[in-house]
Amino acid sequence: MTRFQFTSVSKSASQVSIRRLAMSLFCVWLGSFRLGAGSSPESSTAIHWSYAPMVPPTLPGVTHVSWPRGSIDRFVLAGLESRGLTPAAEADRSTLLRRLHFDLTGLPPTEEQLGAFADDRSPDSWERTVDRLLASPRFGEQWARHWMDVARYAESVTLRGFVFQEAWRYRDYLIDSFNRDIPFDRLILEQLAGDLLEAKGWQDAGRQMIATTFLALGNTNLEEQDKQQLEMDVVDEQLETIGKAFLGQTIACARCHDHKHDPIPTRDYYAMAGILKNVRSLKHANVSEWIERPLPLDPEVEASVLRQERELRDLKELIQCYRVALKGSPMNSNAPMAGEIQALETAYKRLEKEGPKRAMVMSVLEQAGAKDLAIHQRGSVHSLGQVVPRGFLRRISGPSVSAPGPHQSGRKELAAWIADPANPLTARVFVNRVWYWLMGEGLVRSVDNFGTTGDEPSHPALLDHLALQFIAEGWSVKRLVRSIVLSRVYQLAYRSATPGDIDNRYLSHAHRRRLRAEQMRDAMLWASGELCLDGGGRTFPRQLSADYGFVYQDTLRSVYAPVFRNALPEIFECFDFPPPMMVSGRRESSVVPSQALFLLNHSFVRDRAARTAERLLKEVPDDDATRLRRCYRLILGREPNESETRLMLGHARGPGSPESKWTEMVHALFASVDFRYLD
Repeated sequence: MTRFQFTSVSKSASQVSIRRLAMSLFCVWLGSFRLGAGSSPESSTAIHWSYAPMVPPTLPGVTHVSWPRGSIDRFVLAGLESRGLTPAAEADRSTLLRRLHFDLTGLPPTEEQLGAFADDRSPDSWERTVDRLLASPRFGEQWARHWMDVARYAESVTLRGFVFQEAWRYRDYLIDSFNRDIPFDRLILEQLAGDLLEAKGWQDAGRQMIATTFLALGNTNLEEQDKQQLEMDVVDEQLETIGKAFLGQTIACARCHDHKHDPIPTRDYYAMAGILKNVRSLKHANVSEWIERPLPLDPEVEASVLRQERELRDLKELIQCYRVALKGSPMNSNAPMAGEIQALETAYKRLEKEGPKRAMVMSVLEQAGAKDLAIHQRGSVHSLGQVVPRGFLRRISGPSVSAPGPHQSGRKELAAWIADPANPLTARVFVNRVWYWLMGEGLVRSVDNFGTTGDEPSHPALLDHLALQFIAEGWSVKRLVRSIVLSRVYQLAYRSATPGDIDNRYLSHAHRRRLRAEQMRDAMLWASGELCLDGGGRTFPRQLSADYGFVYQDTLRSVYAPVFRNALPEIFECFDFPPPMMVSGRRESSVVPSQALFLLNHSFVRDRAARTAERLLKEVPDDDATRLRRCYRLILGREPNESETRLMLGHARGPGSPESKWTEMVHALFASVDFRYLD
């Protein structure tokens, strides 16, 4: 087992106390400065826009009435016209199709799809293409990966690298849920309290239990010896994840004191923390462990498993009896008895190996005897104050969910409160996430922060319109995605900065977006013909230990790559894969030299270039010009222009073997800006 050693610098207790006191005084001063003397987040009367109830906005009037195709376009065009701006032209069809395929499925279009779309000029060609991609099983893989960023999905903890053997079930649950278009409010209920919900049968009960892995994925210090502190750290991490993921709120700030910026007092923090404190997330030992629960089984299989478990217990007891008897038996009778024991042990191992097994899942357990939680003064578990009844954020009005009863943890009620259509945050936050995933920037650019320190929405009326439409259409993610990609705004071309809209806040053109690390990897495997579209199930050996001897070299899609917090694949590390320790609704998009060096030198890229060249030479053996067009369509989703054709064909017809020349050309395209970015 890998253990990491850390060197600490010793400080006297007085030094630490002085530093903590100074920080506390600074926080108090900062809060007074921002809120005004004598005020607090709870007592402030101003209503921040995100806490205000959603009101159906009136569709704005526009001058160019023929331009909008729907309500989204009306809101955006009205904003542009009010500032004297005009939208860009539509992108060309090959650019649009590549954009749509990557956004909806995470993969490029095929040559055949590019050709068919270019030739199909019927009025509903775009709509039919959208519907085809929404129905593809690749949709769930792409959109599950989006939510995995938010859910801080990982398959290990950092400190000792313990591996979550069963986390993959949650990934597969998400893929299945997005493919089946399970309503998002239902997904909220299942991820927070699926094990407490009624189920139609054993399959649904198992699916709902898997959903609660969401609560168990935190990056926990399992070696913490103060178990009270450890349990509250887990609660704090869960509460912060729930707050950011579903509400766009940084709730953990209120653990030690009233939130300095948002109307979340310490009392509300412990009202919600009390709910999660009644949920068992760990089993304690010197090094604590996460909870694994058996999944429900088909009744017939369940009976078979119970029968096997009884037989194993009986065999174990019989073996133990023989061993006791062997110790007290005369020497001349030892050999027959030892042989009997060996036969029984062989039968035990065979039955244990061949019989039906219970599948396990990462989850949590409700604790009996629900209790309210006391405020922890300055966040210390050993300095308790007033006991606070379990409840929700009081400043958020609208949801009609009652506070938990005396015998309920309140987890199911908390989930219902978040998923209530009257909650002004939930639908706004998720709709904004979907807009960001499709458009490259959110209507609120701070996608995880809808508090007072977050950004204001660029189009507040459009945000509320989409959120209310999302609720009215049954919280359907696919219908929301469809409405956005059918808009003219989604189909605009990219252009350089527009005067009056330098950062494209008002959506005068498309955002240029870099492909995600997973999309780049999958697209290279796609071009080389190696990508395997099978997937699901366990993607690393169950016996894998924390020494990270396992290297992911599979050709499955990247969504199935194990996400170890201490050992991400190099392409993920290089191209801004989000840290899987926290909610990461927004990915960074850095431009650093190591990225160019990776694309030029890494064996994965070089090998994919060689395999792609081999494929091209095999499929188009005799015509360099035709092969070049196929190469460009395969990698860049477009035809080469005149100068590219001249340059590339000149290289292809120069000295050297065809294999080396075409490998160099493919490698150059993989390293190009046009491959890495969506216009």
